[in-house]
Amino acid sequence: MTNNQQQVLLIRFISSFILFMKRNSYAARVVELIYNNPLYKGVFILGSGTMIAQLIGIVAMPIITRLYTPSDLGILAVYSSILAIIGVGSTFRYEYAYALTQKDEDAANLFGLCLVLLFITTAGLALILFFERELLTNIFDMDIVEQYLWYLLVSFIGMGLYAILNYWAIRQRDYKRITYTKVTQGVGGIACKILFGIFSFGPMGLIIGHIVSQIAGISTLAGAMWRKESKKLNAISINGMKNAAKTYKSFPIFNLPASIVNTISLQLPPLMLLTLYDSQIVGLYAFAQTLIVLPGSVISASMGQAYLGEASKMVREKSQELRSLYLRTLRHLSIIALPLIGIPALCAPFVVPIIFGKAWAEAGWYCWPLAIEVMAAFVVSSTSWLEIYSCNHWVLIWDIIRLIAVLFGFYVCLLFELSPRAAILIYSIIMSIMYITYVLITLKAITRLSKTF
Repeated sequence: MTNNQQQVLLIRFISSFILFMKRNSYAARVVELIYNNPLYKGVFILGSGTMIAQLIGIVAMPIITRLYTPSDLGILAVYSSILAIIGVGSTFRYEYAYALTQKDEDAANLFGLCLVLLFITTAGLALILFFERELLTNIFDMDIVEQYLWYLLVSFIGMGLYAILNYWAIRQRDYKRITYTKVTQGVGGIACKILFGIFSFGPMGLIIGHIVSQIAGISTLAGAMWRKESKKLNAISINGMKNAAKTYKSFPIFNLPASIVNTISLQLPPLMLLTLYDSQIVGLYAFAQTLIVLPGSVISASMGQAYLGEASKMVREKSQELRSLYLRTLRHLSIIALPLIGIPALCAPFVVPIIFGKAWAEAGWYCWPLAIEVMAAFVVSSTSWLEIYSCNHWVLIWDIIRLIAVLFGFYVCLLFELSPRAAILIYSIIMSIMYITYVLITLKAITRLSKTF
């Protein structure tokens, strides 16, 4: 089956589902609300494909937990953390500036600039892996992933290229295309993990599956961009890229450091848990994190991309409805956070050993403290786009404070030799407090920006 045929089938499935929903009067009102609101329409389109991929992932999880050990998953978690940290700077965050460009020519030059920067940073990583391979393991003190470091190169360039193309699609509000790539990534990643697990590849099978889940869909986005936007790409020039780099220099100056600090804060738990305990604890934590995040990930990821598209449009049009959009989105996310995340978390300790095996029973208990942080993140992270309100420096300050707070929390755990459950609880409380602070900062940023309209 070709890519076009798969896309047609996906669109037909969504259309059939909508027709089915319209037969019910209450459901019809919901459908009407979605299609009359650009934000929720975007969320629905993005979420439908992601939901399909997530459902496949849920069905496959009991299989994966019986093909791999908690230690295997722990190694993947450490690898993913290292990749996330070093991958932040692949394009200096210039792809975030797509949403702010008024002219397509400026966006095209930003696209060209991102490709050049990705090539340079990939070459730099290759040199480090070739000549100073021990540097990464010494920085992170992670000998358990040393044999998998060369996989970082493929992950790095694939992740960077997908981000460049994905944010371009968001600017064009091509949500259907993004949805299709999410399905491809989910299905491809799960299939690889199961296949390599059957042949006992161990952590390598998980890492290869992780790579596939990141880079699948690149050709789809690139092909669509070339067909629709090829004329705009002719505007790319050296001078144009230089001007774009200068115009949006706040992104590498403020957003890049903020993103690095932010990523370190989010990726610290696997690294710190490995330092405090072992790879098995890391694997159990990573699995619990997946279980808790999974129920809301479809809505959160879709809402985040759709909100970015609508909010950036309002900023460009200088709309006074920006604050209302933000508060309304927060309110709706808060209403569904508790049943969507809280109830599965409460049931996890009793359900996990039955469905996923006794080896993963402890992960069920980790879900309780993790639920606090995940619910706060679910509500706040989808709308965490201070960059589009020209407050990049606020993001940096907030991220630095959060990183210091998280490091202090794990230091307390080390000092008093606390249990893994206590360490996770302390981390969750600190993160929740910081998310509440972020909401207050965002409201201040929107109010300040609205005064300039």
